Formats: sequence, C-alpha cells, structure tokens
Amino acid sequence: MEIRKSERHDTVILEVRGEIEVFSLPTLQKKAESCLGGADQVVLDLKDLTYIDSAGLGFLVNFNDRLQTRDQRLSLSNLQPHVEKTFRIMHLDKILDIRKGSELLLG
Repeated sequence: MEIRKSERHDTVILEVRGEIEVFSLPTLQKKAESCLGGADQVVLDLKDLTYIDSAGLGFLVNFNDRLQTRDQRLSLSNLQPHVEKTFRIMHLDKILDIRKGSELLLG
C-alpha cells in the first residue's frame, strides 16, 4: 500500500493506493494518527484502492469515531464500484460519509 498525504485549506487528504488489509493496515494507521487533532476534515481518496478487508473496515469505523470526538470529520471519496459495494453490503454507508468523485477535494 502507498499513501500520499497533502493538505488543502483545513482538510488533510490521504490518497490510498493498493489494498487495505491486516498486513498493510499499520501503514495507514500511522498516517491517519498524524491527522488527529489537526485539520477540520480528513479525506481518504480511495480512487486507487483495489481491496479492503474486515480489519480495514473496522479501522475506518474506529478512526471515524475518534475524529468525531475531536470535532473532526472523516470523508471517503472516489470509491471504486466493487469497494463501494462492500461498504453498502456492510451498511457502512450509513455510518461513514462516502462521496462520489472529487467534490470533497475542492475545499
């Protein structure tokens, strides 16, 4: 997995490439931890995410909760159709802010 971090206004953007699974999760956790208490919004741009397992899904739910306790917001952007389907099947689209395209990346 590769993660590129950038900032725009009061938003931190983490572009994730590859797979979020139990073995690569520590890399994402480390990058995500650096966003706690910082910008108002954290956007995970997942246009290049090819796979996510249950450990990755659990992390996103937990990270969303942690951000909310700090008055920050997590948004997911640009999900591939097969990845978005996983979120819908697990009803995570009711818990997480999932956006189409790059609407969140414009500030």
